[in-house]
Amino acid sequence: MGRILFGGMSALLICIFLSPKFIEFLRRREFGQQIREDGPEGHHQKAGTPTMGGILIFLAVSVPFLILTDYEWKSVGVFGTAIACALLGFADDYMKLVRRRSLGLRARTKLVVTIAISLGLWLVAHEEAHLPSYLFLRFVDYHVDVGPLYPVLIYLVVAGTTSAVNLTDGLDGLAAGCAAIVLLASRS
Repeated sequence: MGRILFGGMSALLICIFLSPKFIEFLRRREFGQQIREDGPEGHHQKAGTPTMGGILIFLAVSVPFLILTDYEWKSVGVFGTAIACALLGFADDYMKLVRRRSLGLRARTKLVVTIAISLGLWLVAHEEAHLPSYLFLRFVDYHVDVGPLYPVLIYLVVAGTTSAVNLTDGLDGLAAGCAAIVLLASRS
């Protein structure tokens, strides 16, 4: 429990102390969000809102993880998935900046990469971590064997969580608030 608290506090301190400098750097480099013309009027005033804040959040999570982890396949698989999803998000934001419009990577590209990430996680879970292909439903004390649907379930979880962050974040940076709520609830 001490390692979890230390890791969480380390991530918090990294964000607190590096965020102002990082946001200033993004503003100087004009790494700001492009606004679609057909969007709501209220969003036009938010043009130029710094983007790529996920870099700092991922750094804040990665440093304590890399220092404190036990490097078991379970944790390495999850961290590898996080790296892959962060790289996908970075590529999407980078394309938005390069093209100077609100459209990043094509949806088909994101779909194919997300499938590849999910299959990679499934391979690590199945071949290296030797996790069983069943779900334990605590509230009814029952095991559900998902068998060959295990990779599909992993895809649904990965795609659902990454898409939820993308939709929630939008222009207003709401992903951080939603993530904080989820992280606090998951430890209860």
